[in-house]
Amino acid sequence: MSSNELQCVSSEKLVARSRIYQLLALGFSFPNQEIHACFLDGSYAEQMRSSLLVCAPELAGAEMLNELRTAASFEVYESLYLSAFETDMPEPSVSLYEGSYIQNGHRALLLLEIKGFYSNFGLTMASVINDLEDTLPAELEFMQFLVAKLAQTENEGMDSYPYLLAQHDFLSRHLGVWLPAFQKAVTERVKDRFFVTLTRLAAAFVTREVATVHDQLMRQKNGLSIY
Repeated sequence: MSSNELQCVSSEKLVARSRIYQLLALGFSFPNQEIHACFLDGSYAEQMRSSLLVCAPELAGAEMLNELRTAASFEVYESLYLSAFETDMPEPSVSLYEGSYIQNGHRALLLLEIKGFYSNFGLTMASVINDLEDTLPAELEFMQFLVAKLAQTENEGMDSYPYLLAQHDFLSRHLGVWLPAFQKAVTERVKDRFFVTLTRLAAAFVTREVATVHDQLMRQKNGLSIY
């Protein structure tokens, strides 16, 4: 395979990985009618499937992806989301915040560290969201950004190391650490199959990403192409 062909494969996989992070972030974000319509008509599941086939085909099984659809109206879906993640009604909800799973007693330091990751790349939490830095959608969106920037540097021949190192550090210090505990809580306490399936996919993908990014970092340090 020529260097141009290798670059094409690398770029395609990076774009697919970035898109998966984006789709996962949308799935865990507070509902709006636009994204709900994609859950309803199956386009969300199809976009997820097509991206997974590019970079993680073993996760693109039809059985799991078929459950990334909902037949519920927007009002019912919103109610299911609130029950699963926010209202503690009728049963205790599952927290979407990393600080709920990292039991070191230093939530303020955790938020400061995550904020530091974001600010190093000129990112801040949108004021209109009025949320904390350690929420799952924000962390997934940050990974989406890092992978998209890595794709850009690969295409433009720029230094990709800062974006690759940031992915490695953020996964190993944050997202890859607490997502298993989040998945366990969802499996035990959330009854809606959509959210259970979404969480299972997120955990499997992030576990895969930890290994992928570590391998890419080692390859780059040895002067090899990341793919």
